[in-house]
Amino acid sequence: MTAKSDNAIPEIRQRAKSPEQKALRRQQILDAAAVHFDDAAFDKVNLIDIAQHIGITKAALYRYFRSKETLFLALYLQQLEAMVVSAEALDEQRTPADACVEVINQHPLFCRLNAILHTVLEQNLTVDEAKDFKRELMPLMARFAQKISDWLGISIPQAISLLHHIQATMIGCWHIAHPSETAAEAMQQPPFNILLVDFKTVFHQHIHWLMAGFIQTERGEP
Repeated sequence: MTAKSDNAIPEIRQRAKSPEQKALRRQQILDAAAVHFDDAAFDKVNLIDIAQHIGITKAALYRYFRSKETLFLALYLQQLEAMVVSAEALDEQRTPADACVEVINQHPLFCRLNAILHTVLEQNLTVDEAKDFKRELMPLMARFAQKISDWLGISIPQAISLLHHIQATMIGCWHIAHPSETAAEAMQQPPFNILLVDFKTVFHQHIHWLMAGFIQTERGEP
């Protein structure tokens, strides 16, 4: 599927040479990947289409990213950082569950990438690539854990532990709320429509229960 015309990215007509040009080229590749992923599932996104979208060859794209997985892991990190920045800028006039859900729901691209992180994006990596990804991931997780710590008044290790549960909950809720096109069409009519769920609604319910249960457990309450 072709990318949307209103999201077209200007072509780069010469090889990037300076660090600034290479950084711009890399960002344009990431932007193009986001555009194409908006139009199609990961397995339908083609690196040739992404390269053509910004006027470079597939070989030139490979100078920046060895594979589609490494490209989309870089996009994942970028989107995670954007979500963390949103969390850090959020005012305190919300319950912890409301704050967490609002921030995550503002970044649907991150949610889509997170839903396939373990099953797709982290596949076909070298050990060094996996280490590099985790090395960049950890400080972003630490920043988000700091916000969870602030929201709930818990320690950073506790917040990191809770963050793992939040991620697992987000992945499950996203998949349930976004069935295949065929399944979604089948569930439009009664009695199957009772199976349709809204991501933000069901995610909020789970996060509210998760946070309340986590605090209760940490305090040793029955």
